[in-house]
Amino acid sequence: MYNSNKNKHQLSRRSFLKGSAAATGVLYLGGQAPAYSAGKRKLRYIAFINRNTVWGKPYDFLAAEVDRMSGGELEIEYAGGSDVIGGFDAPEAIANGVFDMSHSANSYFAGAMPSSISLASGNASVEQLRNTGVLHAYADILLKQRGVMLLGVPLSGVGYVFQVRFRPNKLSSFKGKKIRSIPLYDPILESMGAIPVTTSPAEAYTSMERGVVDGLGWPDIGLLDFKFYEQAKYILAPTFYQLRTATLMNPASFKRLPASLQGVLMEASRSADAIGAKWAKEKRDAEHAEMGKHGVEIVSLSNSEAKTFVKLTEEKLWSKIIELDPKEGPRMKALFDKAG
Repeated sequence: MYNSNKNKHQLSRRSFLKGSAAATGVLYLGGQAPAYSAGKRKLRYIAFINRNTVWGKPYDFLAAEVDRMSGGELEIEYAGGSDVIGGFDAPEAIANGVFDMSHSANSYFAGAMPSSISLASGNASVEQLRNTGVLHAYADILLKQRGVMLLGVPLSGVGYVFQVRFRPNKLSSFKGKKIRSIPLYDPILESMGAIPVTTSPAEAYTSMERGVVDGLGWPDIGLLDFKFYEQAKYILAPTFYQLRTATLMNPASFKRLPASLQGVLMEASRSADAIGAKWAKEKRDAEHAEMGKHGVEIVSLSNSEAKTFVKLTEEKLWSKIIELDPKEGPRMKALFDKAG
């Protein structure tokens, strides 16, 4: 059981923002990491799916950048993935200080923060979201509603797809079909007449194998890891939304670090995010080529239906967010519209 006393592990919003500003202001002279005297410090990190999938890769990027920039004085220690704790439970574990950091899908903490799924909206780069204030506002809401810090966006730059067992040449093809879903996809599937079915990522393959679902929604990366091509030979095009995962951190764990290491961690995270975005696009292209060898076909909607589909996904996303969070939803939409 996790400690339900969250106040013990939380910072006030003002204290956190003040600490973050100080950490961001750390400068490095000549590209050399500063010297530390407190000895090596460790932060325990969990992933929402196991490390041997694409979702474990951001750990490698972040751990390497932290080690390089801190001169080995700060270590990100991998504590496990869904074999240790379920992805939907991980954000609470971070908020309660069971672990220090987590790689998480934004929809996995939508229950406590309905506007979390806004991170999937639009086509703006992470840098554009940062420059237009989107990430600052998102982090502010995350800290208030979920009690955790947004450290970074470790994977980005690719969309989402529906991979299915039937040929999806029209949107009406989804009517009556059961599709493995998460809150991010539910309103889209419902609007197309499909039936969303919630399962953990680990159960996605067996759900298709047993006929529980006729397909699944998934980011356009990592499909190959789970061998979904053995059960579903069609992928709907175009993609929708943008994959933007989150690195969450316990605020108290961040605060316990010296200011110099806080700066290193934030700078390393930003560097790792850029590495992750580039890697994700390259990985997607390689996976598409490999899945094609296994008979997977990308089925494109007509131009008219493609525009309808993309428009529908954005409308349904924001309608759901504003319905569930009428205060913060409009605030986030205005910022995302500004980002483009």
